[in-house]
Amino acid sequence: MNYSMLWKRTVCSVMAVSMLATSALAWTANKQDLTEVEVKFEEGVNIGPSDWAKAEVDAATKAGLLPKLTGNPAYTDAITREQFAELVVQSVEVMLDHELDTAPEDTFSDSSNPSVRKASQAGIVSGVGEGKFEPKTTTNREQIAAMIFRAIRYVEKESGTVIAPNAGSLAGFTDQSQVSSWAVEGVGTLAANHIMSGTSATTLSPSKDCTVEESILLCYRVYDRFVNAQ
Repeated sequence: MNYSMLWKRTVCSVMAVSMLATSALAWTANKQDLTEVEVKFEEGVNIGPSDWAKAEVDAATKAGLLPKLTGNPAYTDAITREQFAELVVQSVEVMLDHELDTAPEDTFSDSSNPSVRKASQAGIVSGVGEGKFEPKTTTNREQIAAMIFRAIRYVEKESGTVIAPNAGSLAGFTDQSQVSSWAVEGVGTLAANHIMSGTSATTLSPSKDCTVEESILLCYRVYDRFVNAQ
């Protein structure tokens, strides 16, 4: 028997098995690494707020301004009318330290959400006609500004605390003509009191979708001004 040849064949077989095992382990490790990256990516996009919004979102959370929003949206999602009603009502109730009155259940034919009815009773939100509220419709910047402006005036009236003392102004914004006539006072007041900033130094982008995190920041800034004016 040629022991030298047998030895060589044995060594080659062991090396081949070792290489296959190493490849399998590497593939498994890579698969695990990919899964971890995907999970972290999903967490970063769907759960956490944007870096520029995080500080104020955290402050709003600590202040108790954030309710559990219907649909559990991501911070970067466009906020719906129903979700905004939930957010603004929570903020107003924290500022006034009492629960708001609720409009009748049949106020809107397409929504019985208590926060929607509270916001309606306080004059913060209104329907879209024919007894409907359209709770799932998303909102834009000028619509949110108009509703926050009404919330500010409601809190000022109920508390006697002036939150937005500066007269409304759209001066300096090159797209001010794009603001709808019914939203001019609200957008102007929020801009003049540094509650809503532009999308750039000279633009307001009134018809741009308003996201959940942007809405949280606006409500927090109103709350912050209310607290500091006490």
